[in-house]
Amino acid sequence: MKNFKKTVLTMLIGSALISTVRADDNVKSTNLDASDMTRAYSTFYVGASNNGDVKASGSVSYHYENGMESMVSLEGTMDKGGKYSDSRMQYFHVFSIQNPIVPRVAVSLDVIDNDIATTAALGAISIFRTPIESLTFFGRVGVLTGEYSDASINDFNVSDNSLVGGMGTAYAVWKTGQDGTFLALYPEFTYLSGDIKSSTVKTTLMAATPLSADKTRWGQIKFENTYGNMKSDNNTVDIDETRVWFNYKVYL
Repeated sequence: MKNFKKTVLTMLIGSALISTVRADDNVKSTNLDASDMTRAYSTFYVGASNNGDVKASGSVSYHYENGMESMVSLEGTMDKGGKYSDSRMQYFHVFSIQNPIVPRVAVSLDVIDNDIATTAALGAISIFRTPIESLTFFGRVGVLTGEYSDASINDFNVSDNSLVGGMGTAYAVWKTGQDGTFLALYPEFTYLSGDIKSSTVKTTLMAATPLSADKTRWGQIKFENTYGNMKSDNNTVDIDETRVWFNYKVYL
């Protein structure tokens, strides 16, 4: 596990450097829409939460002549004490299906590591246009597998660390102005099954606005609430956590 964490953080730094090299090519070749969750962009962002956590993420994208897009992203978080908290690696592939209501569908492979578990998830997300140009919906579903951490196994006094599960998310995105400023609201339900069962709902409200005239630099505020529980035959832990994130994001 320690080697995995070191690998993620090292790759994150490398991703940021590669993204910088690709900056001019990517921004000029795409119609930037920061509110569209079915587009692949080369980006870098840093963020800080109200409890002192610090997060950094970098992504590298590629756009194909047939309209498909792909992206590899890496994300890592440190707690206020400067220690590793969690990380994520993702491959994201976008398919253009030329439908006026559902113009794009994307599939993703995510590897997420934190204090609770390490999981690999296969998911899909689709955009849904509405008659109101400023309002867009997205839907995401996924299945996942992995294993609980040693700390989780000890805390819940179980022997089997394997898990399987699923997740579903519905996104509502509203563009509030001509400059691209938008609000996004999305509840995300996740269920994990095994000797430890976990059921959580993470509700996020995000406001994002461009900080530069070319709309390549953005400021974001995220309000996140995670509610649910983890339980085994021997222990139950209730979850109710709220965090506020302040992010600075650059489209390269």
